[in-house]
Amino acid sequence: MSGANSSSRRRWNKGKNPPGPDQATIGWKEEEFQNLVREMGFLPEWGAQFPTPNSTTLDAPPGYIMLYAAFFREGNFRLPMTKLTAEVLTNYGLHISQVNAFGLPRVTHFEFICRANRIEPTFEIFNVFYMVTYTGGFYSFNSRTSGVIPCSSNPPKSLHDWKHKFFYIRRGVIPVDMHYRAGSEEIPKVSVVANFAQQAWYKKVTEKATSISQLDEMALVVLV
Repeated sequence: MSGANSSSRRRWNKGKNPPGPDQATIGWKEEEFQNLVREMGFLPEWGAQFPTPNSTTLDAPPGYIMLYAAFFREGNFRLPMTKLTAEVLTNYGLHISQVNAFGLPRVTHFEFICRANRIEPTFEIFNVFYMVTYTGGFYSFNSRTSGVIPCSSNPPKSLHDWKHKFFYIRRGVIPVDMHYRAGSEEIPKVSVVANFAQQAWYKKVTEKATSISQLDEMALVVLV
C-alpha cells in the first residue's frame, strides 16, 4: 500500500467519521502478531496481515476488515466465529470492528454458561441479560439492571493499549452481513422476550453468577 493511497483513504474515512474504530495507529510488534496467528490457528487462506508502519484501523485493504488482538487474547473470541456471536452482531446491527474489547468476553462467557447448562445459546436469551451500550466511539454489551438477575460477575476493568494492537483479515472469514453504523444512528434496542423469568433456562443461567474471565482453551473449542 503506497503512502499516498493510505493518506487519501484516511482523509475519506475521516469525512465519514462513524463510531469506532477511532483511527488509532498501529502500536505493536509484528512478532507479537505472528505469535497470535500461530497460537489461534489462523488458516493461510484467511490472509491475516500485519499493518504497515503508521497504518490506522481504517486502512484495511479492499476485501479486508480490521480485528483487534484483544478480541482473541482477552475476549475469548475465536475463528471460525460461533453462531451466537454472529446472531448478536446481526440482530443488533453491529460491525465487529465497532465493538470494543470489553464486549466480546460477555458474549463468549454467556455462551459457555449456556452450554455448561445444556442450553442452546440464542440471541433471544442473550438479549434478556444484556443490552447494547455506546461509549468512547465504540459499542459494547452491558448487563441489564432492571428486573433481571445477573448471570455474570467481575467483567474486565481495563486493557492496556488494545486500540493500537490490530491487524487485517479477509472479510469472508466472518460470513455474516455486518452493518457499519453511522454516527447518526441510535443505539440498537431490541425488546426482551415475554415471561422470561418463568423459563427453565432463565432459572438455570441465573442460579449462580460466574466471573467473566479467560476461559480454558478446551472450553473455547467446545463453543465452536
